[in-house]
Amino acid sequence: MPDYYSILIFGTPELEHALSREGLGVVRLETPENVKTLKIGPQTRLVILDGQYLTDSQVFDMMTTIQEHRPYLDVLVFKPGADAAYVHSVLKNGASDVIYEDSHEKLHQAIEAIQTNQKFSPETPDLRDTRKRLGSFEGILSRNGVMWEIFETITRTASSDATVLIVGETGTGKDLLARAIHRQSGRTGRFVAVNCSTISPEIIESELFGHERGAFTGAHQQKQGLFRYADGGTILLDEIGDMPVQTQLSLLRVLQEQTVRPVGSHHEVPIDARVIAATNASLANAVQTGSFREDLFYRLDVIRLEVPPLRERREDILYMFGHFLKRVCADYGMDCPELHQSFMDLLLEQTWPGNVRQLENLTQRLVLKGHTRELTAEDLTEVLYSQDIPGSSSALPAPETESVDQPVQTQGDHTRSINPSLTLAAYLEPHLITLEKEYLETVLSENSGRISESANQAGISRRTLLRKLNAYQIDKQYFRNKNSASKE
Repeated sequence: MPDYYSILIFGTPELEHALSREGLGVVRLETPENVKTLKIGPQTRLVILDGQYLTDSQVFDMMTTIQEHRPYLDVLVFKPGADAAYVHSVLKNGASDVIYEDSHEKLHQAIEAIQTNQKFSPETPDLRDTRKRLGSFEGILSRNGVMWEIFETITRTASSDATVLIVGETGTGKDLLARAIHRQSGRTGRFVAVNCSTISPEIIESELFGHERGAFTGAHQQKQGLFRYADGGTILLDEIGDMPVQTQLSLLRVLQEQTVRPVGSHHEVPIDARVIAATNASLANAVQTGSFREDLFYRLDVIRLEVPPLRERREDILYMFGHFLKRVCADYGMDCPELHQSFMDLLLEQTWPGNVRQLENLTQRLVLKGHTRELTAEDLTEVLYSQDIPGSSSALPAPETESVDQPVQTQGDHTRSINPSLTLAAYLEPHLITLEKEYLETVLSENSGRISESANQAGISRRTLLRKLNAYQIDKQYFRNKNSASKE
C-alpha cells in the first residue's frame, strides 16, 4: 500500500488497531459525521463503514451522501454475519464490496483489491455473484442505482413481446440497452438497428418494409426490408421522432397486425419482430405539435426506460473513465497513467453533453496526446479547449485568439475553416478519428460484416476491431444485411 493512500473508518477502535497493524494509513472518526462537511484530502480514497458500529440506517445514509458528494471514494462495508438480502441491498446502493465474515484478513484482502481496482481495472475480485453483476450488466458498466433499476426492468420484461421505448440524451447508451434486451429475450433472430433520422423520407418505407420489383423508378429487384430481416429477432428504431408521419401510420399497422406490406404489393407478410424505439427528444411534445401520432406513441410506450445523463451519474464518471483508459492503453500498447486529484475533480465538474460517448472519445484523445505518466487538470483542460467541447467547465481560462472562427482562404474556389490556435496534433485528432471510422466501415462493407476477414484486412487483431466498432457504434450486422439485400 503506497504512503499516499489513507483510509477513513467509521468503526470501532479494535478495527482501527487491526488495520493499523497491517501498515495501513487509517483515520478513524468516532461518530457518523456528515461526509459532505468533512475535509477529505486527496490521499483518502476509501471509506470503511463498520456495520457492527453503525446502524443499518446510518450505513445507507452515509453511502447516499458519499455517492452524491464524494463519488470518487470507494465504500467498503464490514458486516460480519450479514445475510444475502443485506449484501445485495448494500451493493446495489453503491458499495464496492461487503465483508460478511468476521475476518480482518478478508477485510485487508478486500482493501488491496479495491486499491488495485482504482488502478483502472473495471473488475474487482468478489465474494458473491451479486457484486459481479453490479459492475457490469450485459457489458454495460454502471454503479448507479437508477441504471440498475433499468437493468432489473430489462431482466423482468425482456422475454415478453411488449414494445419498449428508451428515452435518453445522445450518447447515454440507448443502443447498448436495446442490444441487452435482445440478448436477454432469448430470441434467435437478428438484432437490426435502424436510425430513422439518416434515411430519406422518400425511401424509408422501402427500407423498413421492403418493395416489389418495379414498385417505383429504380426498383429493379425485389427487396425484403429490415423488418423481415429482423423476423424472429429484434428491431431498434432509433430517433423514432424523426420518422415521417405517413411512415408512422404504416408502423402502427405493423404493430397492430404483426404483418408488413412491401411497397407496391397487395399482400401482407407475417412477421415476428420485437420492436424497440429510442429517442433523445420528447415524443409527448411531438404529439402536442402534431409531428408524432398519439396512437403510435401509446403503442410504443408500453415499457419505458428513461436513461439518466452521465452528469446525473457522477459515481459512473471515474469508473467508466478508468475502464476506457485501460482499454485504450491496451489497444495502443501503452502504460496507463496515474490520475492526479486535480484531474479527477475537474473530470467530475464537467456537464458531459455528449454523455458516455463523449467521455470515451475524450479518453482516446488524452492517450493519443501521449500522456503516459500522470494526468492533471492542466492536461484535461488542454484537451477540452483544443476540441471546443460544449458544456465544458474548467479551472483555467480559455486561450485568447483572434478571429479563430473565420475561414482561411486557400488556393482554388473553396475555403477551409482552420483554427490556427491549435497545435497540428490537436487539429488532426478529430479528423483522424473520422477517417478511422470511415475506413472501418469500408472494410466491413467489403467483407459483408465478417469480423475475422475485416480484422485481417485492416492489419489489427479481431479483439481490437470489435473494441473499435463498439467505440464508434458501428453495427457489423448492418453491412451483412446491406450486402445480402444488394444480391437479391
